[in-house]
Amino acid sequence: MAFRDPVDRNMLRMEARRFATRCDGQVSLIERADTLREVARLATLITLPFSLSGDDTARDALRVVKMRAEDRARELVQEQLQNYVRADENQREKLRRAMLDAWANLTGPLAHLRTWAQSKLVAAEQQGE
Repeated sequence: MAFRDPVDRNMLRMEARRFATRCDGQVSLIERADTLREVARLATLITLPFSLSGDDTARDALRVVKMRAEDRARELVQEQLQNYVRADENQREKLRRAMLDAWANLTGPLAHLRTWAQSKLVAAEQQGE
């Protein structure tokens, strides 16, 4: 595309606004997600088109999606850990297995949260002893 052409520039701007709007919708879906699997799926669902790779607006919108997905995943992990700490000794092993299975869904841009969650689990287990 010739970026000196005003029509091409306007088309690119329009595409960037459309992508940003799509990202805003994705953020809303992420905020309503109640499982780590859903959050991870929504975080990887949207990708930046190559034509918009140089556009700051589009990159910022995608960054907001990834940041909100990470924040929501952290919130869900914290809720799981709170339930684990409050549970009876008999239920803890069952909850621990369920949490580890749920954390296996943390892939793609959220993969680094798996080690964070496991370190929080170790801290919770040490605190409960």
